[in-house]
Amino acid sequence: MGASITLAGESLIAQKQGAGETLDIARFVLALVPGLDPNAPVDRAAGKPPAGQIVYTKGYDRKGYVSPNQVIYSLMVGSDVGDWDFNWIGLEAAEGVLLAVATVPLQQKRKNIPPLQIGNNVTRNFLVEFNGAQALTGVTVDASTWQHDFTVRLNGIDRRERLSNRDVFGRACFLADSLQMERSFGLYQVKAGIAYVEGIRVQLDEPVQAQFPALPAKAWLDVALAREGSDSVATWKVVFGENQVDYVDSNGTAHYLVELASVEVSGEITDLRAFELITGALVKQYALRNGDYQHLRARGTKKEDVGLSELPNAKSDDPTTDSSEILATTKALNALRKSIADAEVGRIGTFAMATPPPGWFRANGAAVSRTVYAALFGKIGTTYGAGDGVSTFNLPDPRGKFVRIWDDGKGIDIGRVLGSNQEQSLQVHGHEATTGAAGAHTPTATMDEDGEHTHPIDKSPGSNNTPGPYLSPANGAGSKATSDAAGKHRHKITVNPVPDHAHPVTVNPTGGAETRPANIAFLACIKY
Repeated sequence: MGASITLAGESLIAQKQGAGETLDIARFVLALVPGLDPNAPVDRAAGKPPAGQIVYTKGYDRKGYVSPNQVIYSLMVGSDVGDWDFNWIGLEAAEGVLLAVATVPLQQKRKNIPPLQIGNNVTRNFLVEFNGAQALTGVTVDASTWQHDFTVRLNGIDRRERLSNRDVFGRACFLADSLQMERSFGLYQVKAGIAYVEGIRVQLDEPVQAQFPALPAKAWLDVALAREGSDSVATWKVVFGENQVDYVDSNGTAHYLVELASVEVSGEITDLRAFELITGALVKQYALRNGDYQHLRARGTKKEDVGLSELPNAKSDDPTTDSSEILATTKALNALRKSIADAEVGRIGTFAMATPPPGWFRANGAAVSRTVYAALFGKIGTTYGAGDGVSTFNLPDPRGKFVRIWDDGKGIDIGRVLGSNQEQSLQVHGHEATTGAAGAHTPTATMDEDGEHTHPIDKSPGSNNTPGPYLSPANGAGSKATSDAAGKHRHKITVNPVPDHAHPVTVNPTGGAETRPANIAFLACIKY
């Protein structure tokens, strides 16, 4: 059976919710649609069937709510109505919009016509579910139990149980010798026991005789989950034939057929059941590991299964045991793993990624717990910092530094303590710079000619000039006189020689802010 709100109904619900209006359901519509598959999904885009296929229309008789999101509309058709069949049920809103559709196997509605025909009553309930269904439809009455049609739900429960059994037991599973064909006092019979066929449980409390046709013959178990009154029960029978297949009978009941046995003319029986060596509850069977279930994870594994049949049945919890005759236990392996892990604690490693791997800290000087990381604290203590001095300690912080191996008594880096830092330094050294000697030399100098000229001489009385012959006064007492022209001549200039000497040299600095070789940066971490 398929049931669904239509696309038109979904749109109407949205419109009513948006406008704050009540959704009114008007009527049920029943139709007989040729070729309808009740197990196929409902076509939500389809409308009502043609008028010629509609067999009955009636307003709902009752309505009620199951939950705030579920409301039920009930239709009751008495025995005074008929005759017609139907396989399609629609629920129509007051606007004529087809709100919801359900498809069902062919149903018969017959009118009571005494004494020729006994009529029947038909009750159908439509459960409509969407958010706010009760508020939108204005239904205020709690749905009564009698309004619910449990047929579909019970059928669904039966189907789910059958499929669940099939998931566990497969197509067919006979427990131990259950339903095994045997011959007793010249007659063939099926033993008592339990079997599962397509999830249907078959139980025989006593052996049941099977009447074979002419031999040779092959026997099959025909199993069905058939309706019996208001219940569904497992039915079975033994049928014969070389090849049998599953089928559906005229009542719509599915039958499943599996092989039981083949019997030769001589009477020899060949067991064809798919059986398991299970005699009790399945859980207990697995827990006991009784039997060799090849693909069962909890099966009892033997040494032969893993190629250890030649080894003695010896084991050891000691990871230091060195013997090819003794198997290491899980405890030994865990002890070995712990030993390796403990040895790694405190190791500094570099990684070509930005995030530390599991079990490693960034080596960044951070303060961490002494108790949580007791193993690491036991290795490095407060060498790289005491943290808060009580509950934490510091990790090493080599970021931006080159590693220099601890001197440890070598005598090169004297006085260094493990884990200590060293500032950058450049060893003291000198630079020698000279220039070549210039040699002794005498610079030369020249003087331009001064031209022909005279030098004035002042011999006035009272002068302090050097005594000399007085000139006759020409114009009274004393007079100036002019000397003879000296003619064109040069004056000699002497320049003393420069001794051997040197010139000062200035050397400018080169380089950057630090001294370093070519290098690459990785993430430094410490194992905890």
